Amino acid sequence: MKTKIFFLTLFMASFIVVGCDTDIENTKIQKLKTYDEQYYKNLRAFHESDHEISYAYYAAWSPVEGVSGYKDPASWGERIIGLPDSLDIVNLWMGVPTNDSTSTKLLGTTYAPIAYADMKYCQEKKGMKFVMHADASNFNHKFTVDGVEYDMSVKCDSAVIAAYAKWIANTVKEPGLDGVDIDYEGWYASDLISLVKELSSYFGPKSPNPETLLIVDFFSNSAPSECDPYCNYFVDQAYSNQGGSAHPIGGLTPEKLVYCETFGLFYLYGGEILNYAAWEPEGDHHKGGCGAYYMGRNYYSASGIPYNEFRKAIQIMNPALNK
Repeated sequence: MKTKIFFLTLFMASFIVVGCDTDIENTKIQKLKTYDEQYYKNLRAFHESDHEISYAYYAAWSPVEGVSGYKDPASWGERIIGLPDSLDIVNLWMGVPTNDSTSTKLLGTTYAPIAYADMKYCQEKKGMKFVMHADASNFNHKFTVDGVEYDMSVKCDSAVIAAYAKWIANTVKEPGLDGVDIDYEGWYASDLISLVKELSSYFGPKSPNPETLLIVDFFSNSAPSECDPYCNYFVDQAYSNQGGSAHPIGGLTPEKLVYCETFGLFYLYGGEILNYAAWEPEGDHHKGGCGAYYMGRNYYSASGIPYNEFRKAIQIMNPALNK
C-alpha cells in the first residue's frame, strides 16, 4: 500500500509542477549500472585466472516443469543476465536453453530464446561458463544417436554408455555450452568411471579441447578416484539445511573440490556457504571453490542486495583489490 501511495503522490506532484512550469526538464529514470569495455576485459581475465571458483545450480530461467512455452521474466531474479558477474560456472538445472524452435529437439533442450540470448551474452561478454546437467542418477534415459534409439532402463552396457556420452556431447554442442556436469547418484561406480572416460574424449583436461569442462557432482557417495585425472572439478552437493562441513575427500585432488550448500526455501537461510568459502584444506593445497544449489532462491536476500550471501562467499574466496 505504501508503494502505491508513493507513486500516486509522485504522479500528482509531477503533474502540478509541469502544469506550473513547462520549461522544467523531464525527470531522468534511473538505469541499470553499465560498465566500460575495460571492466569486461578484466572480468574475463578473472574468470580465466587460477582462483577458487564459484558454482551455481540455476533453474529460475526455465518455466515450471510441465508448463509449455518459454518464460518472459519481469524480474532480474529469473534472468541469467541478472546473475552476479563474478559467478564462474552455471549448471543449467532444468534443461538447456536453445534458440532454434525448428531444430530436432534433443532430450534436455528447451526453446528459450530470452534465456539463450542471456547465456550467450554472459559467455562472450563476461566470460562465464555454462554446463549441461546430465542426470546419471538412474538407468532410465531414452535417447537417439545416429538414428539408433536407446533405452537405458532396458540395457546399459559399454556400447550404450558410449552412445550416451555421444548424446551428451551432441546436446552440449547444439547451443554452444562449455561442458557437462554428471550427476552421480545411484549409479555403479564402474559405470560412472566408464562414462567419464568416454566423455573425456569430448570434454575436460584429457580431451582435444582442454578448455572445456568435465565435472562430476555427488551427494552421499563421492566420485571414485579413478575419475580424477579426467575431470576439472568434483562438486560435493547438498539438498537441505544439513549443517555439514567442508572436508578433504580421499582420492580426489583438493584443488578440484567444490563444496555446494543449498539455499533453503526461505531467502533468510544461507546455509554453510560462507563457512565453505572460508575453509581451506591443510598443507599447501587450496579448495576448488564453493557454490549453491537453487541459486535463484538467494536473489531475494534479507539484506535487499540480490544474491548477497553468494556474493559474500565469492569475496571471501577472492577478495576484491578495490572495494
